[in-house]
Amino acid sequence: MKSNRHLRLSLFTVPEVSIGRAPLTPQNSQFDPRRVKYVEGMVAYLNGLYENLRKSYSPPDALSRLEKLLAQLPYSELVKIDSSGEPCVTEIPSARDRIAFNKDRLRINFLDGLHRRSESPGIPTGRYTPEIAHIISKLAQGVSEEALSQMLKKCDVDLSPVMEGLRNLELIEAIDPAVQIVPQGLLEGEKDRLTWLGHAGVLFQTSRSSVCVDPFLRPHIQWTEMDVKSSFSDTFGDRFFFDPYGPQLAQLSPAQLPPLDAVFVTHQDIDHCNLGVLMMLPEDIPIVVPDCHPDHMWEVDLSALIRSLLGRRRKVIRLKHGETITIGDIRATAFPFHAEMPSSLTTAWNCYLFETDTTAVACAADAALTDESVDFLIKRLRGKRTPLVLCARLIHSGEKSPGFRDETDTLFNFTRLWAWYVPIWDLFQPVEESGISEIRFRKLSRATNLRFYLPYASGTAPWFRIVDVKDPLHIPIANLSADDLLVLSEKLQAIPRGPSLFPSKFGQPFPLT
Repeated sequence: MKSNRHLRLSLFTVPEVSIGRAPLTPQNSQFDPRRVKYVEGMVAYLNGLYENLRKSYSPPDALSRLEKLLAQLPYSELVKIDSSGEPCVTEIPSARDRIAFNKDRLRINFLDGLHRRSESPGIPTGRYTPEIAHIISKLAQGVSEEALSQMLKKCDVDLSPVMEGLRNLELIEAIDPAVQIVPQGLLEGEKDRLTWLGHAGVLFQTSRSSVCVDPFLRPHIQWTEMDVKSSFSDTFGDRFFFDPYGPQLAQLSPAQLPPLDAVFVTHQDIDHCNLGVLMMLPEDIPIVVPDCHPDHMWEVDLSALIRSLLGRRRKVIRLKHGETITIGDIRATAFPFHAEMPSSLTTAWNCYLFETDTTAVACAADAALTDESVDFLIKRLRGKRTPLVLCARLIHSGEKSPGFRDETDTLFNFTRLWAWYVPIWDLFQPVEESGISEIRFRKLSRATNLRFYLPYASGTAPWFRIVDVKDPLHIPIANLSADDLLVLSEKLQAIPRGPSLFPSKFGQPFPLT
């Protein structure tokens, strides 16, 4: 090998952390024996019930009754029924991986947008995950073959065959380090500017500083004929957000982000705190996370998780509600995140208000902007001419919805922790709807200089619409439709001196002053 050659992870790949057969999610990022006991108890109960049913009914009828009952049980997807064997009910092969943290079963997979095979290539990393994450971080930025060779020699695991395999798959490629891969528009600009990165990801930049919130960037994709037919249509709202729109649309890899001064994470869900994306970023970038309460088992201690899996080199900063941190010329304040848990379970999750002397940006992610949230923003911004950009989910009527509203086939399957720790009745008590009610939106608009509204955190990117469930890139996130945006536009037009829709397209910085 030539020592002066440089290598980099291909833009067609992004690492993904898993535990055995299951993606790393809040559900399995911490261990709690209650989850294991629940599954064991469910299996034992169902097998006992089946034996009793067989005493009173024919085998087919007994099986039918068992299946009907199983469909009503929480986490029934963790077990399977097979009447041909004993016992009849058993755990599915990935059940333990999905509900309990096991450091020995940690694995780093490489999402492959180039070949689109049914399974991602990966490395069983186990307890060596931080070491290997360090190498991946360096490789994501570009590193000489000589430097990579030295890092591999110091690693306690022989990764040479793995690296060679990734090179053969074209997921590690030779590069010219002098060639700039960061879009020029993200590297220049004197004014405060905001860039939408897809889903709930935004990039806020000034002439001095750059911060990124909830980056969930997917690998570049080699689109298939089926993808083109299913992912691109005039009925999808993302056709308004991408230029060009179609198979040649612009994408950004984590390696294409500009130099960052900090990354902010709102909450623990994998489409907001994605360890694979964070792994690719330089290790000296501070990561700001909510100040989790250790006694709240329904919350993940993100600081501990990031340090445990990505290594002690990572600087993680906990930010409490009401606290402000200064990053260059940007002041970032955390305020409460409501609505993704039943009302009986409080969290330390964060929304963020970013301020400079001339602009303000509020990022609410999946939260509901409650009276408390709106009053906080008004108190901070009332009387100022500072233009405000609100990044939030859709404007709605103000109606509340049940506390447990996940569907079994969504991205969030196996991510929720609340069902283990809250009485069943509480799961169905009304909670605030994510987004902001029209009444609160109008109030915020009257009391502040609300200039732009970015409806986000709803997918709204074709790579979230891949339909093949066997494709590792398949992530079923609901996307905004063209009709959604039409209705939203009409609501904004009806507000006197109200804000405009955020006018910029994906990956294009928009000056705020």
